Amino acid sequence: MNVAEFLETRAKAFSDKPALIFKKQTITFNQLRDSSFCLADSLRNLGIKKGDKVAIYLPNRPEYIYSYLAIWCCGATAVPLDFMLTEDELISCISHSEAKILIAKPKTNISLTGLKEKCPGLKNIIICHEEVEGFLSFEQLLEKGKSKFPEVEIQDKDYGIIFYTSGTTGKPKGVLINYLQLDAPPKAMTHFVDFNDKDIVLCALPFSHIGGLIYLQNCITFGLTVVLMDRFIPVEFLKNIQQYRITCFWIVPSMYYALLQLKEFESYDLSSVRWMVIFGAPSSPDALRRFYQYCPRAHLLHGWGLTETNAPTTVIPMGSKKLESVGKAAPWIEVKIFDDDDKELPSGAIGEIAVRGWV
Repeated sequence: MNVAEFLETRAKAFSDKPALIFKKQTITFNQLRDSSFCLADSLRNLGIKKGDKVAIYLPNRPEYIYSYLAIWCCGATAVPLDFMLTEDELISCISHSEAKILIAKPKTNISLTGLKEKCPGLKNIIICHEEVEGFLSFEQLLEKGKSKFPEVEIQDKDYGIIFYTSGTTGKPKGVLINYLQLDAPPKAMTHFVDFNDKDIVLCALPFSHIGGLIYLQNCITFGLTVVLMDRFIPVEFLKNIQQYRITCFWIVPSMYYALLQLKEFESYDLSSVRWMVIFGAPSSPDALRRFYQYCPRAHLLHGWGLTETNAPTTVIPMGSKKLESVGKAAPWIEVKIFDDDDKELPSGAIGEIAVRGWV
């Protein structure tokens, strides 16, 4: 994925169309391109070059999106870090990834000075929404940078992201995604659903999670509008669907369980929703069907995938009523089952799932 070219193309096609809506603030595709290019220019002036790692420690905000896009415009590697990580976990991830810059929002329980002391490879920390002595200002870097198309030659196998995922055991582990693989989620969405530039999607998933990142990838690929929430609040989620006439979203089971428990759930108009995807953990088919009752025009899709498989990996077909299933893989993805001796098992057997993608 050549992110700079996508930004340039979308800005020309949808210049004044909202790319992002955050807390009633509208950011057009022109503004998205300009802010991303300006930040990329400032990062290059700080010495960031192709292959360097830049960590991001922010809640969901437009600055997270600018950071992702600017890093990719430099041909560098983004290291998105969950905003709930502790200081020790941050130190571990920053040191392991060899990040040279950290883009962060201060937190009372995180010592930025301590981070810099304990991560010798960390050259600069960029602070969002505050001016802290001894650290760079995100807003000033945006203001000083030049909105010029970045001329960087990026190879498919260059790494675009290191996701840190702990899974079920141990310390967070780095999952590498290259620039060619950045095209995989939009390619999968094209196969599974029917996105178009009229769609308005609602994102309440963190950008440190691949499910949140897919919103950004689809925004610049399809030219759709993303309504962004800094965190998931069930009643606010429903209000946003009604206010902005949301057409699509994807959430994890705990989120739709929380929505179903709201007393006022039935009072909101969800008729604008065309489809929604539930993924990320086992789901109750009965609860899925109850949720579906209040989105009468929508296709309810169940999916499966991992950070390591560059999800979405499998999704049930549009119109399917078999909500117990997580569907089938796209044609370019192989899914097989193996036993404990690494021998392939026949269809219907229980074993370990193995996935091989298109890259």
